Amino acid sequence: MLASRRTGAYADRMAGLLSWWDGVELWLSGLGFVLQTILVMPVVLAIAYGLVVLLDGALGQGIRLQRRIRHGEPEQQE
Repeated sequence: MLASRRTGAYADRMAGLLSWWDGVELWLSGLGFVLQTILVMPVVLAIAYGLVVLLDGALGQGIRLQRRIRHGEPEQQE
C-alpha cells in the first residue's frame, strides 16, 4: 500500500510537470520567431556551455589517467 502511495504521488507530480510544460510550449509556439529566439537561445546556450564544461573535465581526467597508466609514473603537480 505504501508503494502505491509513492507511485501515485510521483505520477501526480509528473502529470503536473507535463501539464506545465505543455502550457509553456503552447505559449512559446504562439510567439513570433524573433521572440522565440530571444527566449530560447540563452537557455540552449547555457545548457550547451554546461555540457561542454562537463565533457572537458571528463576528457581531461581520462587523458590524465591514460597517461599515468601508460607511463607508470606518478603525475607531476603543476
